Amino acid sequence: MKLDRLFADGQELTINKKIGHGGEGEVFSIANVPGYAVKAYLPKVVKEREGKIRAMVSSKLAATASTIAFPYQIVTNAKGEFVGFMMRLVEKHKEIHELQTPSSRQKHFPNADYRFLVRTAVNIARVFAQVHAAGCIVGDINQRGILVSQTATVALIDADSFQVTQGGNRYLCVVGVPEYTPPELQERSLATIVRTPDHDAFGLAVSLFQVLCMDRHPFSGRYAGNGDMPLEKAIAEYRFAYSSRATGMSPPPGTVRLNDFTPAIRDCFEQAFSQQYVGHRPLPARWVAALEELEASLRVCSRNRLHHYSRLAPDCPWCRMEAEYGRPLFISHEIFAVHLPNGRVDEKQGLILDVQALLAAVNGIPIPPAISVPVPITPYIAQAGQPAIDAKRRQRLAPLQRGIGVAAIVAAGIAFFGLQLPFIIAGAIAAFGVWLILREVDPGVSVTQAHRAAVANIKKRVEDLQCSSPIDRVLSKKAEALDAIDEYKALSNSYSRVVPDYDQRRRQQQLDVHLSNHPIRGARIGKVSSIDVASLTSYGIANALEAKKRDVQHVHGIGPVKAANIAAWVKRVEAHFHFRQEYSQDDKNNIKKLQSDIISKQQGVDDKFKRLVEEARKEAGAFEDWKKRSDPELGRLMGRLGQTEADLRYLGLPVPTMDSIAPFAVPPIETFRKNRRSTATRFTPSQPAWTPTGVRNTSPKPSPRPAAQSCPRCGKHMVVRTARQGRNAGNQFWGCSRYPSCTGTRPI
Repeated sequence: MKLDRLFADGQELTINKKIGHGGEGEVFSIANVPGYAVKAYLPKVVKEREGKIRAMVSSKLAATASTIAFPYQIVTNAKGEFVGFMMRLVEKHKEIHELQTPSSRQKHFPNADYRFLVRTAVNIARVFAQVHAAGCIVGDINQRGILVSQTATVALIDADSFQVTQGGNRYLCVVGVPEYTPPELQERSLATIVRTPDHDAFGLAVSLFQVLCMDRHPFSGRYAGNGDMPLEKAIAEYRFAYSSRATGMSPPPGTVRLNDFTPAIRDCFEQAFSQQYVGHRPLPARWVAALEELEASLRVCSRNRLHHYSRLAPDCPWCRMEAEYGRPLFISHEIFAVHLPNGRVDEKQGLILDVQALLAAVNGIPIPPAISVPVPITPYIAQAGQPAIDAKRRQRLAPLQRGIGVAAIVAAGIAFFGLQLPFIIAGAIAAFGVWLILREVDPGVSVTQAHRAAVANIKKRVEDLQCSSPIDRVLSKKAEALDAIDEYKALSNSYSRVVPDYDQRRRQQQLDVHLSNHPIRGARIGKVSSIDVASLTSYGIANALEAKKRDVQHVHGIGPVKAANIAAWVKRVEAHFHFRQEYSQDDKNNIKKLQSDIISKQQGVDDKFKRLVEEARKEAGAFEDWKKRSDPELGRLMGRLGQTEADLRYLGLPVPTMDSIAPFAVPPIETFRKNRRSTATRFTPSQPAWTPTGVRNTSPKPSPRPAAQSCPRCGKHMVVRTARQGRNAGNQFWGCSRYPSCTGTRPI
């Protein structure tokens, strides 16, 4: 567009260069007024825009917010005719989609993590609040009108399309993008509709969802019904794909979930996209509060320091999404300095640690081969107990009892044969006599049973003490320390492979970077509309690389024709790729970063190892203290055994010798190593899932396990069993072959 001389408030403007263009006009920077720009309208729209722009300038909206490109002054030509307006120049900002799309973010915001995204979302809500405070409505919400800087500040442009009320006149926003238009306005002409803050609240919620959810559109997903579900129809029918409500839609695979956010964020999204809350959608101020709460709840992922997510989330959503798609969502080009206080860097293995010294530190923590709880000496008790005294008394009455029995039998015979007493009565008397004769009067039965019960209780108590010893905590810490050594070895091997592996991947990486630098949004692809682009990005397909690797026809609205056009576009992009043989500075930085990351992890392993060894030593000390403790319950049981021995001596019966109790064999430390830890649970009396109740013999699974074990209770051989109940259901364990007579168990 050719420009004549332009003036603003009597000052001639020196036009510098064109910095933007649209369907209504073009934007130019001004050489003699730094920090400002001119938007000059095309001749066809000058007359219909003049009244609105003059109203906005006279209202001094530009003074209300520096982050919104409100018209600042009227711009005229040499004849004094309206041409356009002057506004603040928004510099060093990118369109919001460059941040929310992972592939574009890695190019334009390489060091932005999720904290940056949340801070940007807060600032988007704040700038919308400023628009509403100025008495305006954004109306035409779209991704090109929201700009973000490298410091997460947000600016709104195209403010001349806002709905404005001034001097009793209302100037409407007559355009809109379907992806951000609320359901109640879908497929309606916007030329005569008065927009409200509630209408903006819908588009704001969509924009925030895309920022927080990696460019996913909230209404793009899988439709459970028959046929296709276009995005506009899904919006019109309130089919929020991520909702807990029954909407007939489900999210695309490998994306976020609402429970990855705080309750306040979940409620805001549910209400913004629900028919029930039309007219009462969350406004910007509520979003600011909810987003600041989310920001305060962010924590670092334990598996990836570049991942930040809410501490209220069940797990890291970014690890989940990266596992689904096999590519990182966040990267950093920063080369972290590595401090080496206890070692030096070797070009082949990274941080050097003395592995033999580490192993010696672990092996220096003693582990006994078996645990045997010493049984106290049975106390000698001279005086018999009352049960023995009563038994002795019954023993003295035994001859009299037998005499009465014989007399009863004789009397029954005389009464029946001599006195003709009825048979039933005589038989009863005779039976009573026989019972008295045959009744065994053994004074030692009850005392002997008491002695056996006392011995059994002592054995059970000793076995329980042996099984519940804290030795498993020592083994667990030692196993973790050995795992840390293995982790260090694996990292050293990875360090040695950094350069060779990088060289193997360079060509493919360069091609991937080339393809990822060509976004679908803005590309000229036949029959692919902006609605199609929104659907594609909701499925994580935002550039040529993703379009090449995935089947775009899985996306609603993308049929064979559009898919073929997308594939042809990818081939055109790929044809312009040129491989760089020589190492660039980026290559060197990438290698340095990979090596620095490994060294940092090696240092973390070294620190973890030292902590684990110290903890293992403390646990070993605690185990030694445990061995020295006397058990009050065992002492009480030994006292009861001493009493039964005194009773047996009082009755003149032999005192049995108590058999020795088999020690509890300590399982090998390999049982507790990382690759076996899921089945390394030890048996203790407080773990009913390990008792043999409800278990059955099964064929052993073809997995490595320790050699055959002997029962800790009876010494017999053990067999592999599988728990059928409890939290360990399905896990295998060693069970005594004499079950149910013996209930001894060992973990596998």
